[in-house]
Amino acid sequence: MRNAGALFHQIGYGLLSSYQDYRALYTWRSWLFGWMVRLLCQVLFFSMVGKAIGSDGAQHYMALGNAVILGPLGALGVVSSSVAERRGGTLQFLLLSRNGPFPVLLSRGLYWAADGVVTSCFALVVLRWLVGVEISPLVLPVCFLLQILITFSGYSMALALAGVSLRWPESRMYLTAGATILLMTIAGVNTAPPSGGIGGAVASVLPATHGLRAIRSAVAGDGVPPTAVLAECGVLLLWGAVSWLTLTGSLRYQVRAGALNLR
Repeated sequence: MRNAGALFHQIGYGLLSSYQDYRALYTWRSWLFGWMVRLLCQVLFFSMVGKAIGSDGAQHYMALGNAVILGPLGALGVVSSSVAERRGGTLQFLLLSRNGPFPVLLSRGLYWAADGVVTSCFALVVLRWLVGVEISPLVLPVCFLLQILITFSGYSMALALAGVSLRWPESRMYLTAGATILLMTIAGVNTAPPSGGIGGAVASVLPATHGLRAIRSAVAGDGVPPTAVLAECGVLLLWGAVSWLTLTGSLRYQVRAGALNLR
């Protein structure tokens, strides 16, 4: 019980510091008229690419996919913020946490996942006015729940990449860019995900592949396929386990090697 109380206490303070970090990044004006407008322009850009193809179906397909993928892409910000912990000299103090550094690193970066959920859900709401994608008001709550699942799957993958970047800080931009390219190309955002071969195997373990399929089915009025939801839950658990291994393994190695003071 004492350890559980300490864990909740640790996560609570991690969430509080996460909130303060986010307040330092944006005001409501810079978030709404800067960050949010930029993301909506991304959705509009790809929807216009679909329209240039000459098909309303392609336009709606790409608009919906790019609205949903805002969640996982936003969660990737934790890769850079985790490296900032090392460069700022605070990572050493996090290692002294009673329950280990993983819970506090997870909770301190949650504002990236929260931002991803809010921005993607907002984009889903305004898709009707942006490009005419009809989403029934009865379906929207289901899409929101699926969006939360998709975003936290992406956050789990981002934490796994953060574990790698903590050992090799110079890799953070390459890891973030590589993950973005994979999600945008084979997770079903702009085109159907590959169904076989290496591409299909990689797509099956990427965040958003299965959840996006479930959202597309719900928006089309065909219901939510349980297999897609279970598969997305499996992806979340898979990347959660990988993130724990990479973060704890990387930090333990650096403690043994005495490398945490390197900038």
